[in-house]
Amino acid sequence: MANDCVTVHGKRGCKGKSQTLQPGAYDTSALEDNDFISSVTIPEGWTVTLYEDSEFTGRSRTLTKTGDVGEDFENITSSLTVSSPDKETIVKVGDTYKDSNGSTVTIEQNDVPAAAPSLLRPQGFPPKFEQLMVLRVAMTTDQTE
Repeated sequence: MANDCVTVHGKRGCKGKSQTLQPGAYDTSALEDNDFISSVTIPEGWTVTLYEDSEFTGRSRTLTKTGDVGEDFENITSSLTVSSPDKETIVKVGDTYKDSNGSTVTIEQNDVPAAAPSLLRPQGFPPKFEQLMVLRVAMTTDQTE
């Protein structure tokens, strides 16, 4: 298994049609097929969050180990995020996350305009464009003991 990417598979047991993904956010248009993921190959320390609907909405499931996605999540993924320990983590504004210690982290957007570094980049062929914007956010943590 390559240690620099995640592979999503169309069949259980990490078999069938596959797509290799680097850290980032992948909506329906960036995935080779919609609703085809049954299992994932995940390098140690990486995280994959599957979303039932496009635009990172609907039910979600976060995975940290290679294996099947589970019967209730098989073949329903329309968007996903991939993060690695040495790359920037993908988060959604407004979400609350729990770390491995049970502490919560909440991401909120400040009432300020988008920062200057934004990027419009082509995705695939024929080209579709994805716009990335850098926003100022506030992160609050709640440490549990």
